[in-house]
Amino acid sequence: MTTTHTKTISKVTPAGHQRAVAFALSQLLAEFPDLPTPHWSIPIPQPEDDRALYGYLQREHETLVAFQAYVKALGGVVTSCAPAEMYGRLVRTHTVVAQWKGIKVDVTVTLPTSVDVQAAL
Repeated sequence: MTTTHTKTISKVTPAGHQRAVAFALSQLLAEFPDLPTPHWSIPIPQPEDDRALYGYLQREHETLVAFQAYVKALGGVVTSCAPAEMYGRLVRTHTVVAQWKGIKVDVTVTLPTSVDVQAAL
């Protein structure tokens, strides 16, 4: 399935969109089998937001090293939110937004504010 075909199929129906995204995810996992395993989410597409695949690094994969692996594999743009308190600690959420096989992918991690993600990339 080519990138053009993936884009075409995703605009046909919500089910077609999800199949295209699932196919792109399977390719990502096949090409990078050693990437840490996030919690993946494939939402029904919304007209105002064409992002298709969300990964959330959690538990043992909620680390700078795991996030760096996705930034290296996907490329894209890294953004960081303002600090917030969570479970008594000050944290910041970081997201890499990229294209993979014609599908927009977001991978997010929440880390202590003491971790300087931008300097580590």
